[in-house]
Amino acid sequence: MNDKTDKTEKWVITTATPEVTLGQDRAAEVTFTITNQSRRTGRPGIDFHTGQDTDASWFSVEEYPRPKPGATAPLVVKINVPQDAPAGRYEFQARLTPPLALGAQRDAELSDAPEETSVLSRRVAVVVPAPPAPEKKPFPWWIVVAAALAVLVIGVITWVVWPEGEQPPPTPQASASASAEPSASAAPVELVAVPKLIGLPPNDAKAALAKAGFVAGTIQYGWDNSRGPGAVTRQSLPGGATAAKGSTVDLGVSAAAAKPVISQPVTNSSVPPGRMPNVLWTQPDSWPVRWLITVQIERCTRSAFGEVCQPTPPVSSQIATARQFTPAMPTLNYATVNNVRDNGWVIVNVQVLDDYGTGTEAGSVRVYLEH
Repeated sequence: MNDKTDKTEKWVITTATPEVTLGQDRAAEVTFTITNQSRRTGRPGIDFHTGQDTDASWFSVEEYPRPKPGATAPLVVKINVPQDAPAGRYEFQARLTPPLALGAQRDAELSDAPEETSVLSRRVAVVVPAPPAPEKKPFPWWIVVAAALAVLVIGVITWVVWPEGEQPPPTPQASASASAEPSASAAPVELVAVPKLIGLPPNDAKAALAKAGFVAGTIQYGWDNSRGPGAVTRQSLPGGATAAKGSTVDLGVSAAAAKPVISQPVTNSSVPPGRMPNVLWTQPDSWPVRWLITVQIERCTRSAFGEVCQPTPPVSSQIATARQFTPAMPTLNYATVNNVRDNGWVIVNVQVLDDYGTGTEAGSVRVYLEH
């Protein structure tokens, strides 16, 4: 049996949380679920794959259980964003590295590519709010009152004790620093209402933001067939709330999920030895520009009732940014070991990914690798 498949693709990490908005303490927790579909018990390694400008040190996990084969276990990820980090929208994925099998010395010496030795969760967006506007301190009127009283007291004392017939010295004037006119201060932050953008086309949403004094930020597309393509489904600052004029508002826009149609190679065709097919596919829309390419192996198990062949879970996952891709060559074991062998057939799947990492239904092609 292919040990690499057993140690990676039979572990799954998921979460039902696509986005979390932090409070002013900039801390939160997100719960993930680890599923052990392998045949051994062990604690996988957990680290984090982050987007641009996102620091992996913001995310941490505490003790978590060792899920038994066929069982699931919760994984709580704590988020703590420093106060000096700019406000905005950040992304991360939890990355699970399965434990090595006992005695799997050969696996420990391999230097596999990251996509073949670990699995990623869906993307989780972390919305970091802007710090609250500083409170304007009231002008210290007590200084003005104290200065005026001091001038009055000095004047009265001078008038009482100064010898008659002599001109008393001029009464000291209040210091310019204690002028009754308050000093100029910074202009206060202007708060305005955030427009309601849900359901609008992106261009109309941008125009509404500009009219209200806001700046349109990042636009991310996500599958949402309920509203039809090209409608705003999410805004980082809720409509109707008040926020500082000039703030940035990120938008989520719906996109119609469409299954890719593979045009090359022809299914059930063969590939010369030592090669993988160059897969071409079509799709009606020009967006998005990312596809997830996975490869499955057909594995046969022999028993007293005959031989049964079926696809394994994906043995590799790769990202393509064009409508053609040559997947990495999988490792096949043609010799029968413990009544199990690979028969040479592989299945290549193509899924379209939205900006949140969610894939559509896969287009698939089955080919035979000659050997």
